[in-house]
Amino acid sequence: MTKKGHNYKDSGVNIEEGQSFVRDIQNSTSRTKHRYSMGSIGGFSGYIQPPTAFKNPVYALACDGVGTKLNLAVKMGDFSSIGIDLVAMCVNDLIVSGARPLAFLDYYGVSKLERSKGKEIITGILEGCRLAECDLVGGETAEMPNHYAPNCFDLVGFAMGINEKEKIVDGKQIEPGDKIVGIPSSGFHSNGYSLIHNVLETTEPSQELISELLTPTRIYVREILDLLSKYNIKGMAHITGGGLDENLSRVPTRNSLEIDSKSWELPPIFQKIQSLGNISDTEMFNVFNCGIGFCLILNSEETDTLLAQENDYIEIGAITDPSEKKFILK
Repeated sequence: MTKKGHNYKDSGVNIEEGQSFVRDIQNSTSRTKHRYSMGSIGGFSGYIQPPTAFKNPVYALACDGVGTKLNLAVKMGDFSSIGIDLVAMCVNDLIVSGARPLAFLDYYGVSKLERSKGKEIITGILEGCRLAECDLVGGETAEMPNHYAPNCFDLVGFAMGINEKEKIVDGKQIEPGDKIVGIPSSGFHSNGYSLIHNVLETTEPSQELISELLTPTRIYVREILDLLSKYNIKGMAHITGGGLDENLSRVPTRNSLEIDSKSWELPPIFQKIQSLGNISDTEMFNVFNCGIGFCLILNSEETDTLLAQENDYIEIGAITDPSEKKFILK
């Protein structure tokens, strides 16, 4: 009896579908405005032409993912916004040091490739790149049925930015008396969703609540680059997993950062999750951004000027002399 030969498709990997998906991406990116990309999607690597205006350029790199927020997208069958989340989580990290995003790459690992779902994700990634004013220059789509569980997938992003070496925001100028300004978030962004899932499992969440939890991460690129051209911003922080404590503690300064938690009101969606999960205030601030997605550190005078110009920005704290705790929550 002749033994049946094995092939890739029988093992769950559809090469033709993968090639068709690459063509989908090529068609999508061909309609976008290429700022720095020198080629099209589909090669072994992507090239960019950096801006020539930089005299002493240095490059910043960042990598991040969307995390378990993906599970909500699967639950809702809505993949339109998670591509924006992916770009946001990477480029928002780049701009903390003042870098201008240039290029973005993605990794999409999936049990079974579905072109319609993939196109929805890529459309979101391209929208994120548009908002961040950078190019999608390549990526990887991996169909691995023996690795990922059915209907499960992973999404990871990689971003590259550029800055003048002498303009890197490094925190060296930070001193006691400087103020901390918070820029509002659009919601939970893409952090703390493991706790959110745990809360939702104990209740009957409405479709409206889940949809609100899928609100994409705010991309701060344009406004931060604009602010850097107008103000002497001494330090910045992107408030991601670990909340204000962990991320403000990453600001490179020996001084302490004192936050007044009463200086802003917890947005309704945060209040809703806190109430549903009976989560303590301390735990909320240790896990979530609590409505503050990005922080700036400026001197007192510039803070006053900034707040007079930006209505939704909030003074949330100050830099104090070094103490036993780097982050102090009042």
